[in-house]
Amino acid sequence: MTRRPVPPNGRTRRISPGKDWIAPIGGWRTDVEMADMPEDAAFQLDNFFPEANRVRARYGFLAFATGLNADVQTVIPYSGVSNRLFAAAGDKIFDVTVSGAAGAPVVSGLASAHWSVQQYTNPAGQEFLRLVNGLDTPLIFNGSSWTNNFLVGTATLASQNVAVRNTAYTLSFFGTGSVTLSGAFAGTLNGTGAGNRVSLTFTPAAGTLTVTVTGTVTNAQLEKGSAATPYVASTMITGIPDASLLSAVTAYRSRLWFIEKNSTNVWYLATDAVSGTATVLPVGGNMKYGGTLVAINVWTIPVSTGLQQCLVLISSEGEVIVFQGSDPSSASNWGLIGTFKLGRPLGTDRCLLSVGADLAIMTTDGIVPITKAVQLDRGATSLGAITARIGPTWRATVAATGTTSEEWQLSSFPARQMAIVNLPSSFGPYQYVMNTETGAWCRFVGMPASCWATWQDRLFFGAADGTLYEAEVGANDNGAAIDALMVGAWSRFGDGLSTKLSKLIGVTAEIGVSTLMYGGISVDYQTKVPTALLSSVENNAAAKWGTAIWGVSKFPGISLVRKFASAGGAGSALAPTIRALISGSSGSVSEAAVVGGSLLYERGAPI
Repeated sequence: MTRRPVPPNGRTRRISPGKDWIAPIGGWRTDVEMADMPEDAAFQLDNFFPEANRVRARYGFLAFATGLNADVQTVIPYSGVSNRLFAAAGDKIFDVTVSGAAGAPVVSGLASAHWSVQQYTNPAGQEFLRLVNGLDTPLIFNGSSWTNNFLVGTATLASQNVAVRNTAYTLSFFGTGSVTLSGAFAGTLNGTGAGNRVSLTFTPAAGTLTVTVTGTVTNAQLEKGSAATPYVASTMITGIPDASLLSAVTAYRSRLWFIEKNSTNVWYLATDAVSGTATVLPVGGNMKYGGTLVAINVWTIPVSTGLQQCLVLISSEGEVIVFQGSDPSSASNWGLIGTFKLGRPLGTDRCLLSVGADLAIMTTDGIVPITKAVQLDRGATSLGAITARIGPTWRATVAATGTTSEEWQLSSFPARQMAIVNLPSSFGPYQYVMNTETGAWCRFVGMPASCWATWQDRLFFGAADGTLYEAEVGANDNGAAIDALMVGAWSRFGDGLSTKLSKLIGVTAEIGVSTLMYGGISVDYQTKVPTALLSSVENNAAAKWGTAIWGVSKFPGISLVRKFASAGGAGSALAPTIRALISGSSGSVSEAAVVGGSLLYERGAPI
């Protein structure tokens, strides 16, 4: 008798169903139970940026300016007739407009590289940069020169005291009189005539320099450096006993406004002025929770007649104070709108970011738009925070790093629809990054940033190694591979009890010539980095007229491809996992993007 195979039945048949999955365009989620994640969510999304229709591996970063020799704590863009880029590192500021090795500093002898920066345009159309940091005499850049004249009343000089540091200064003037220096330095400079400019270079001790004038002294200038530069009038901010205590600046209603460090005082200049006498606005009487002022910015409110700008202050205790009007000296043109309580701000002056007409505030409770802050009690503000999707991770990060590091920064890169949260270096080289269009989050790994800024629609960050880097360029991380990892949403396939045996993963992706993409499966809420290489993708050069072969030559560029990889794993919950390693040239980018795919699996443990 011929033996026949036993026909399959319910006990012997193994079924390998397929399950489609989509790219986690909803972004990294830690606010939902892992067992019930939305299908467009990611359990882990490192160096993959969620876009509206795919997740894309971030581009690389390259050294833009080297040899700054200290931690680059401020990147300073300037837009005017001549666009310039500066970087503050250690006790110096460098012009880094042209990439390469940094030249001589444009400013030196500073106490801090962490600056609050505001660009301002006067009615004549001249563009200025005004810088304060709470330690140094405020600086100004007028579009061509960083010359700062630390004397006041310089057209016809009078005796005065000047706060100085232990660095080189140059005193110069015209006239027949003399200037005697005492206190931090002793010396005398004698004039030789109304048409002659005399100068004296000296290095004082840190402290107070007394300037005593005898006779006629005109066009006097005291500046840092070892040579006299062309004369400029005083750049000092007066009225405040010590202008070096100004720690944050913003432009509001045709004035420059400042916070005085470790105080509840705000100072403002005259309309359209960048220097001169400042007037104090005490705010402490409006504050209910104590603390000091740390940050200042502007909020634009839609009203029935159009738009209305308001001045926003935040204290070290998370109290938000909002004023309207343009002239605090006028009762009819100034008023308090209200105060609101949030979590404590993270960092100092860089916890506020204007986003369109709104103002985002980075706090221990998350990043809260001020439009939500004024509507909700603090206990509910986390619900309105734009960080709600990563809320548990946000709170854990704050608990691990604290609130005081000046490396906390909230910044944006509109050209790529990115909002970037820089984390303190004690936590590691990480940034939390959000798609400003969709609200989806991810994490950038491997960029050791101290600070961020955009200039000419390009993204830059400063680092502790004394280098200014340009980000979102090239196909490598300054020579190292870009390593991106995506773990999609966990799925129990409608059954949380039985074991599922994964067999094969299909991936619909864009894979550039310099990209190695791996596919696999993570099991039971534990990430498993895949090692199965998806098939390599041909990236053809452009076909040329006269040499292209019909039916053989192909159009250049990247297109969607469908690739498969072995994906073995057994567990009750599975998640698609993709890794991209990108090692291309610095002059081009290599796409690595995921759209979705399918998973082949069996129910039951392996035989």
